[in-house]
Amino acid sequence: MLLGMACGAGAGLEITSHQLSVRQFTGDLNSTKSVAIVSGVAKNISSAPLHNPVIEVTFYDGQKNIIGSASASRGFIEPGEIWNFSAQLTSADAWKARDYGITGSTQ
Repeated sequence: MLLGMACGAGAGLEITSHQLSVRQFTGDLNSTKSVAIVSGVAKNISSAPLHNPVIEVTFYDGQKNIIGSASASRGFIEPGEIWNFSAQLTSADAWKARDYGITGSTQ
């Protein structure tokens, strides 16, 4: 489990915690897949509902090369509400994920 270094949020959306987990699945050489998942908690810290909140994650390998991206979204979050989010990258190279950048935005 690694923690990403960059963290941002949209107005009223606070990302309070997040973590990376990586799983590699083996099988047929032509269909080997792996999964990198950033899961965490975001909260609406404003006094109004947040519409269309999105958490965006960029995954990096050990040399800081981008290996992919993923996002999580919802229709809205009420004031004070907590959102347990998960953004998943599934690809042959997802197992290489060693770091990530995470941002949050709203409309």
